Amino acid sequence: MIKRLFLATIILAVAAFFYSKYVRNVPVVIPFEVIRNSILFKVEIERETYTFLFDTGAPTVISPKIKEKLNIKGTGSQYVVDFYGNSSIVIKTIIPELKLSTIISKNVEVSVTTLPQNFIFCDIQLDGIVGLEFFKGKVVKIDLANKELTVSSDYSYLNENFGSPVKLTFYNGSKRPHIPITYSDSTKIVTALFDTGAINDLLRIDKNSFLKMIEDSTLDNKSIKDTLIINQGYGAFGKQRDTINYRFRLPDLGVATLNITNVLVDTYDNNKSIIGPKILAKAIVVLDLVKNDFYIKPYDNSVLDYSFRLDFQFHEYKVTQVPDSSKAFQAGVRLGHVLKKVNNLKLDSLSKCDQLKIDWEEFYLQKNIEFVFQSDSGEVIYNYEAQEPTSGL
Repeated sequence: MIKRLFLATIILAVAAFFYSKYVRNVPVVIPFEVIRNSILFKVEIERETYTFLFDTGAPTVISPKIKEKLNIKGTGSQYVVDFYGNSSIVIKTIIPELKLSTIISKNVEVSVTTLPQNFIFCDIQLDGIVGLEFFKGKVVKIDLANKELTVSSDYSYLNENFGSPVKLTFYNGSKRPHIPITYSDSTKIVTALFDTGAINDLLRIDKNSFLKMIEDSTLDNKSIKDTLIINQGYGAFGKQRDTINYRFRLPDLGVATLNITNVLVDTYDNNKSIIGPKILAKAIVVLDLVKNDFYIKPYDNSVLDYSFRLDFQFHEYKVTQVPDSSKAFQAGVRLGHVLKKVNNLKLDSLSKCDQLKIDWEEFYLQKNIEFVFQSDSGEVIYNYEAQEPTSGL
């Protein structure tokens, strides 16, 4: 009887060990909300739920209001520079516990600063930022299309092939991930900050790199589409201070193993280029913070060429150009027709929040779109099918 009891105890102990190991290795899938291409999490602090932005280009941050509510003292301060080069001294403090889904991190060091309220049209108050430090020693898979962030202890537990990785680079002890990219026909590989907090950017190039490409004839002056004298961007600590910037068409952009063509890019006064969250509309990204590897795998339906494909143009929903030879014209679309509905979206009934949530540039890159116009004689329906571009620009 004693031998049987001992054997049963051993079996239960072994089973418990392997079950515990299994549970530790099962990836955690965290749902999130997407506004444009920004990722918003529900984070729990002291049994209260707050809204945090996932920002790989920033440390973990809480608002002064949260610090006051939690009644925690500062532990020090730090000199910080924002996206546009504005600087400030910010308070540092410690949150005893921060919970994201089932992932719990204790004694989390955070910065305290006022946050830009970019989502106020959706009645969303941003309470903080989750930086990449929160996922230290983990593998993070970002799937924007399915609104899921998967966190694993090892790349192999994702059970999916994402191709060959490139190396992540981190500077000055921070967890800001930099990845290798290439510009146009240049064979030179440069690094860019992978910044999910850059809101609307696919690529933002530092102005000096752009001017060097013009000087080296990697790009020609015909690539320049506009000169931007006044910009309205805001960083964490102030307004964009640039004098003159450029908007240009980049024939080729290589992001690790992904190639995107004819991207419309803005320059800015900074010493580094940024790959922003618009890349997440194109591909699943995996950040392996165990081995410092970066993977990117395009979605099956991704359009990787930003050439303008619509065969008509419109402004404020009114048709301004429609060539007689176009399929839109053949379908009955004429100058002055008003665009009312796109793929069952009633444009005149969209709230400001609905409009903010949609990345319209990506939306109009879809391969098949049903347009409904209002004319004097009634509705005109145009079933658009994207054609492969005939020109590089």
